[in-house]
Amino acid sequence: MEYTVFLDIIGTIAFSLAGYILAAKARYDILGILVVSFITAFGGGVVRDLLTNRVPFIFHETYPISIVLVTVTLAYLLKLHKHTKLTDNIVFHVSDSIGLSMFAFTGAVVGLDADFNLAGVVFLSFLTAVGGGIIRDMMMNKVPFVLTNDFYGTIAILLGFLIWMIDSFFVLNTIVSVLLLLFGTLMRLLAIKYQWKLPKLNMPSTGFLKVSLIAVIDRKSKLLCYHLSLFIKTEIIK
Repeated sequence: MEYTVFLDIIGTIAFSLAGYILAAKARYDILGILVVSFITAFGGGVVRDLLTNRVPFIFHETYPISIVLVTVTLAYLLKLHKHTKLTDNIVFHVSDSIGLSMFAFTGAVVGLDADFNLAGVVFLSFLTAVGGGIIRDMMMNKVPFVLTNDFYGTIAILLGFLIWMIDSFFVLNTIVSVLLLLFGTLMRLLAIKYQWKLPKLNMPSTGFLKVSLIAVIDRKSKLLCYHLSLFIKTEIIK
C-alpha cells in the first residue's frame, strides 16, 4: 500500500535522526553515528524478521538504508546536532509518533502472518516499534528509555493487542488500519502534551536510607562506648 511506504519513510527519518542526535551528543565518530542511527531505525525490525524466519526487510529493499544515509548526511551537513531542541518540536514529535505507530502496526501484521498468538503479536509489535531504541541504549551503556520514561512502549503494546483483536473478527481492512495508525499517533501526541506516564513504585530515596543508616551507626557506637566505659571502670575498681 502506497500510504504505508510513505509513513514508513517518515518513521525511518525520525528514528534515524534520534539516533544521530544521541550519538553526536555522546561524541561518537562518524562510523559510530551511522551504526547508532541504523540500529535505532532498523534494530527492532531486523530482530523481528529473524524471529519469524524472514529475510530482514532492509536486506531486500533499497530505500530504507538509503533514507538513513541521506538523513545522517543532511543532518551532518546542516549541523543539526548543534540544535539542542531539535528533538523537542512538533515536527519531530509528529514524525516520531507516526514512526512508532507504523512500526508497531507492521510488527503486529508480521506476527499475524506468522500465525502467532496474542502474546506473539503484541511482542512483535512492541519489538518492532522500540527494539531498535532498546538495543541502542544498551549499546551506549544506558538504561533503555522505554523502561523509565514516557508513555511510549505502552502504545505499541496497545496497538498490537487491538490489531490482534480486530483481526480475530476478520475486519482488519485498509480503513481500519488507517484508523489504528491515526489512533496510535494521536495517543502518542497526547501523551507528550499532557506528559502521561505509567505509575512508578514509591521507594525510599537514597538520601533517606543514608540518613537512617548513619543514625543507626551513631546509636550503636554510643552504646558500644557506654559498655566499654563500664567495663573499664569495673576493671579499675578490681
